Amino acid sequence: MTARKLLGQMLIEEGLITEQQLRIALEKQRQTGHFLGRILVDLGFVSEKDLKRVLSIQAGVEMIDLKNTVIDRKAIEVFPSALAKTYNVMPVKLEKDTITLAVGDTLSLNIQDDISFILGYKIKMVLADENDIKEAIETHYGKEIETIDDLIKWLAQDVEEMEELEAIASQGEYATITSLEEIASLPPVVKLFDLILLQTVRDNASDVHLEPFEDDFRIRYRVDGVLYDLVHPPKGLAFALFCRFKIMAGMDIAERRLPQDGRIELSVMGRAVDLRVNTVPTVFGECLAIRVLDRGKTIFELENLGLLPEDMEKIEKMIKKPHGIILATGPTGCGKTTTLYAILRKLNTPDVKVITTEDPVEYMLEGAIQVPIKEHIGLTFARCLRSILRQDPDIILVGEVRDFDTAQMAIQASLTGHIVLSTLHTNDAPTTIYRLVDMNVEPFLLASTIEGVIAQRLVRVLCPRCKKEYRPTKQELMQVGLTPEKAEGMKFYKAVGCPFCRGGYKGRTGIFEILTPNEKFWQAIYERRPLGEIREIAVRECGMKTLLEDGLKKIDMGITTIEEVAREVHGY
Repeated sequence: MTARKLLGQMLIEEGLITEQQLRIALEKQRQTGHFLGRILVDLGFVSEKDLKRVLSIQAGVEMIDLKNTVIDRKAIEVFPSALAKTYNVMPVKLEKDTITLAVGDTLSLNIQDDISFILGYKIKMVLADENDIKEAIETHYGKEIETIDDLIKWLAQDVEEMEELEAIASQGEYATITSLEEIASLPPVVKLFDLILLQTVRDNASDVHLEPFEDDFRIRYRVDGVLYDLVHPPKGLAFALFCRFKIMAGMDIAERRLPQDGRIELSVMGRAVDLRVNTVPTVFGECLAIRVLDRGKTIFELENLGLLPEDMEKIEKMIKKPHGIILATGPTGCGKTTTLYAILRKLNTPDVKVITTEDPVEYMLEGAIQVPIKEHIGLTFARCLRSILRQDPDIILVGEVRDFDTAQMAIQASLTGHIVLSTLHTNDAPTTIYRLVDMNVEPFLLASTIEGVIAQRLVRVLCPRCKKEYRPTKQELMQVGLTPEKAEGMKFYKAVGCPFCRGGYKGRTGIFEILTPNEKFWQAIYERRPLGEIREIAVRECGMKTLLEDGLKKIDMGITTIEEVAREVHGY
């Protein structure tokens, strides 16, 4: 089979860009991780129209002029408007069991199987101009923005199946396993399950929560650290949805009195997604939480994490050491693993061997040996690390230091000439050292091995299109420990909101506290000084900048807001 030509090569052959322009775009892609075609358009090297034409040739997909195409009314009738608006696709033609869909870019081709599964039709994709698709959707479906609730109504059209769901849900603990399996396989349930996952991955949500109440059942998802309502399904549909998740996760669907854990691996929108499912019993039924790990996520460059130049310099000095331990610390979901993988990406060259051991493996790193932890069969961090050392690695990533055994093995690995990266759950950088001492690790061993500790939080980034400069009140300044005198000369911005962002914010960045311990710091640890004094020594003697100080700098730079920094470092 002939290999598909690379996009850059095709654009050069078509005479649309030069080799120099391609080199510039590839360098930009290496730094940002964005798609090459989008970078070329943003740099002004190629027009959107020409790029679409070449992409259609590359993908072997027909390109159409949607404005001059007759839209089949039957295709619109079988294709729900919320689905069209959610994925920005336009049904063009219905022939027997096949719907022809116009999509705006070749990445949308990945949703072909998902839409086919939801609708039960075969899907044929054609490429069209994105603006033409939006116009066609508005013309044929109307301008109103529809939500997944509209899809619920569309799914619930089959009255008989909904009545059956309600009847089985009302049986509670007396429902049989056979009946539970049957309702979990009904088309409305399967479709809603798939739609929730599509919406979750599409919006880059980190977790999903299915929460039962006496008179309500809500599904929420977390995007950029904030929970949003996703949908409130009918009770019958919700109960069946629980069964669907539990069956897919390999859990006991008949057991509703005890907490359970499970895991689902599947492909959504062409991306490999790992779901960690947990249930706990409540007074109104089970509450289900799903952690979403998108294995297709781009590994960030160290330069793109939000590190200020002085912090970047500290980390680069740490990672240049031939051995030692570097720890990332903070609460769950604060980006610790992302930071460690950004470091790994910088260190991962052909002349070193990298091995990671994680629970679960969150990112795929080319050239690295990645080992998933399986505690149910006895494969713990400590046991895995012991075996990894026999593999003669240069760099080791341990997902988390949970106990003395893991800490001891990490120290041993460092003392025998390895670079060890790992995480802990503590509130700040100095507390991390005391946490290890509490695990009964000798302070002199820590002093011999720990090169640095990176504490971090994630704050939402202001949308550059709509942020607005303002002067905060005295009460607002007090939230981040400022007085009007200290705030003199600083700039402050607030979130406004526009069609291109979510409530005035778009994406997240890190605020950091980086500790590189010195002799005076370790002396204070040996003497078991109070934590407050240890923090003062870290700031005064080690040059550590606190999370709050880093947050204030990012407020002044117009990156984030007082509210965001206060939320992450409140009471700190």
